[in-house]
Amino acid sequence: MARQAPVTRPASPAELLPPGLRGALTPDSGTQAPEQPEPPVAENAQGKIDPQARHRMISEAAYRLYARRGYVEGFELEDWMQAEAEVDRQLGNPSAS
Repeated sequence: MARQAPVTRPASPAELLPPGLRGALTPDSGTQAPEQPEPPVAENAQGKIDPQARHRMISEAAYRLYARRGYVEGFELEDWMQAEAEVDRQLGNPSAS
């Protein structure tokens, strides 16, 4: 006669979470995980963003503008300037050099 595997009950959503987050679920929140805070921006001790991180953010924003236009070339400077203004506005640094 073959051995049968023991019957286990399905795990509840709270049991699937790491122990530190198990109490974070409330009955009205269902199976949604708690909201995670925004990751911190790379800032130095003076509260200014790392220049490399800022450059990467501007580059990514400029590429999104290029893609939104349908990859039409010839607007690189305009895209970069607009992206730089958007990133500086998001960072709360309107007069960044």
